[in-house]
Amino acid sequence: MSKRPLIIENPELQTLRQRYAFAALTLFFWVLWFYLWIPVISLLAWLFGAERFYQAMIVNSGLDTLLDLLGLYSVVILVMGAILSSWAWYNQIRFRGREKRRASPSVTADEIQSFFALRTEQLDLARYAKHVVIEHDEDGKVKDVRVG
Repeated sequence: MSKRPLIIENPELQTLRQRYAFAALTLFFWVLWFYLWIPVISLLAWLFGAERFYQAMIVNSGLDTLLDLLGLYSVVILVMGAILSSWAWYNQIRFRGREKRRASPSVTADEIQSFFALRTEQLDLARYAKHVVIEHDEDGKVKDVRVG
């Protein structure tokens, strides 16, 4: 059998459908995560006092002051963005062509087989089948490997 790289090590081997499914699932859980924070944000707003916001922004003309400072805030944000972009560009030029990261050492099939206490046919099944079910015992050791 030819040795095919694992999808987890090479995400570009995923099909377009798998990529879209993963992206949709990720987006769903991010939205859910933000949704779960709404009660905490509401509690903080209540503790801080939404009335204070109304007093500062509407009654005391804080909105006019905010609009006056908006230009200055925009300039500060643009300067900060330019500084960060310049720093990124400098590092891009400085470290171009020098790879500091090292690849993980390759693990042989024999090492995997001995570590997980697998038979050769179980290892081949786990490595090359499209869908695999791996059962574990109470101690976390591999009990059975089969096509799912």
